[in-house]
Amino acid sequence: MEIKKIMYIVPSAKREYKKTMKGKIGAAPIGIGLLASVLKLHGYEVTIVDMFAEDYSAKDLKQRIEMVVPDVIGISASFTESAEVAYNIAKMIKKNFQCVVMAGGVHTTFLPEEVLAHDVDYVILNEGESTTVKLLEYLKADATQEQLKSLESVGFKDSSGGVWINKQKNPVEDLDSLPIYDFYDLQLQEYATPLACITSRGCPGDCVYCASRAMFGKKYRQRSAEAVISEVFLLYKYIEKSESVLKNYLSIFDDTFTANRKRLNKFCNYMIESGLSKRIGWKCESRIDILTEEILIKMKNSGCIAVHVGLESTNQGIIDSLNKHIKVEKMEEVIQLMAKYKIEPLCSFIIGNHEDTHETLTESIKFMDKIQRQYGAYVAISPNTPLPGTALYLYPDKFGITIKSDKWADYSLMKVIIDTKNFTQDEIRNYYSWASELLANREDEHDT
Repeated sequence: MEIKKIMYIVPSAKREYKKTMKGKIGAAPIGIGLLASVLKLHGYEVTIVDMFAEDYSAKDLKQRIEMVVPDVIGISASFTESAEVAYNIAKMIKKNFQCVVMAGGVHTTFLPEEVLAHDVDYVILNEGESTTVKLLEYLKADATQEQLKSLESVGFKDSSGGVWINKQKNPVEDLDSLPIYDFYDLQLQEYATPLACITSRGCPGDCVYCASRAMFGKKYRQRSAEAVISEVFLLYKYIEKSESVLKNYLSIFDDTFTANRKRLNKFCNYMIESGLSKRIGWKCESRIDILTEEILIKMKNSGCIAVHVGLESTNQGIIDSLNKHIKVEKMEEVIQLMAKYKIEPLCSFIIGNHEDTHETLTESIKFMDKIQRQYGAYVAISPNTPLPGTALYLYPDKFGITIKSDKWADYSLMKVIIDTKNFTQDEIRNYYSWASELLANREDEHDT
């Protein structure tokens, strides 16, 4: 089989959702950009169609495929809420074109059999860089089904209709061996954070609401500080030369960028010594059990403008039930330190944790209001949503929750889709609405 042209399609959710969230979604599809870079290094021509950034109708997408004439189309089935859209795209492709359809991403990794049942030829599980290259090489060599069965982290349907999901291979150990993602072919200006990067994978934590560990493994792997500062410099030069109006700050989307203090210290030193700390601000994800006054001072001096911490609840019993491993008593202390050094606290909470009661949820919402008023924190909330790959999704009975929807479009972190042992679906909605209105009013007061 001759394979030269690869097209990646990033499906969006419904148009109504896109209109609501346009400009608010964090960053462009970095994972697809990285796959594009890897495949280009191996001689392939790659086209990226980002349906969130561009408002494609089904007719528009069909015309784009006709224009490019790809040999293989990869569909990013990462976000559960857009899974049905991904399936409709695969159906359209198979109806109108003679090309291989593959899918990967988070949703695909956890529900490969379902994805294969929707006009997809091959699924790629977990980290897809080397697996995608190997799969394409196998297809170019007209590999037999028996040979494909030896290809780790790949799933497919055989000629008899049986589904093969091959065992997962070990993840990429040396992240510095990967290229910088292809941001030139991404429409960065369409996102809330045009400049972004991811510098580590894996998570030693095991929070019941998070699928990161299941997707990337328990072992924490990281790029070197030298590799990170190189990428930051390239992104900065890109924004400096860009004719588009892009926000002059960078978001680092690691689960916990500050986990390795030695690496963090080196990165901060490089930002200061290079002068980048005066030219570009940066945000990152962290945990309150890591942040100290000394660390925050160093981060501020290196250009840090905001830090996100997931708090989820202000009740220690709830935190412990989530396997979160942080101390409630440290929350306000760390937020106060961030405010002291003019690092914006970005704090997220879950509405309707499986152990929440009316008392604990009311207590959390009052704390959200306090830190927004007193420390200028930006507070984000989302209903408790058991996404595929999480312990909540796999073992709902264990956690006393009932999932009320089987429509993937409802898994948007904006809709309430569960009952808990203490709350009905409607009661969680009411708390979510109360908290949303309270926080929005505080934002309005702050703006005026």
